[in-house]
Amino acid sequence: MVRNLSYSTDESCLEKIFSNFGHVAEVKIVKDEVTKRSKGYAFIQYTSQENAMLALDSMDHKYLDGRVISVELAKPTKKDFGRYPKSCGPPVERLPSENEVP
Repeated sequence: MVRNLSYSTDESCLEKIFSNFGHVAEVKIVKDEVTKRSKGYAFIQYTSQENAMLALDSMDHKYLDGRVISVELAKPTKKDFGRYPKSCGPPVERLPSENEVP
């Protein structure tokens, strides 16, 4: 997550700068739904964790478009916990128990 972005910073600018640290899979500036104006923060996803850590170490507290930005690893929100399966593989077939009503 990149915070304290200038409202004029766009996704192509972020992709250009952050691609110096590795392959960027996605850049998403969060915008107000009504005004479509940047909220001043963005998510940048790398294809490898090593590249993300390099970007964090290199860009945190640096100037970008006249502002000192803050770069940190994004933390999952409560709504993200339900998005991913808790296990892999096919569902396990449940055997009926003796106390179960047919």
